[in-house]
Amino acid sequence: MKKIFLTVLFASVFAMGAMAQTTTPPPPASTAGVVVRLTYIDIKPGKGTDYLNFLRTHTKVILDEQKKQGLIVDYKFFSKPTTEGPGDWDVAQAIVYKNYADAIDFNAERGAKFDAISIGHYGSVEARTKAGEQQDEMRTVVSSHLMREQILNPMPK
Repeated sequence: MKKIFLTVLFASVFAMGAMAQTTTPPPPASTAGVVVRLTYIDIKPGKGTDYLNFLRTHTKVILDEQKKQGLIVDYKFFSKPTTEGPGDWDVAQAIVYKNYADAIDFNAERGAKFDAISIGHYGSVEARTKAGEQQDEMRTVVSSHLMREQILNPMPK
């Protein structure tokens, strides 16, 4: 009887120990990816060609250099062929950054690199300011959003 009691006792303790072990936590549902600044732009009536030429002449050149220097990962432009009324967006500009820090933390060193690129393109701060004013005459920024890509991880098997 004593042997049976000890056997049952050890088996119970052993079973409780096995059940008490924690299982491996499941992997996260997603992995954080790049950060995108998406800006929606309403082009003013009659200014579509002028605005697209501005983007090609100035914005694209500056963004290409920022990408070349590693300040941004990529950029894209999107058009919307339909409208939902006055004030709706026509063009969306997406600028892709590695992370939130690159997207929102323009420290002095990083800011100086962005300034050097834009001033190098325009020739002076005054010319850059004037170009910004010209751009504002052709468009209105409808909204701007910062978002992070979420890469879905596979389901555990």
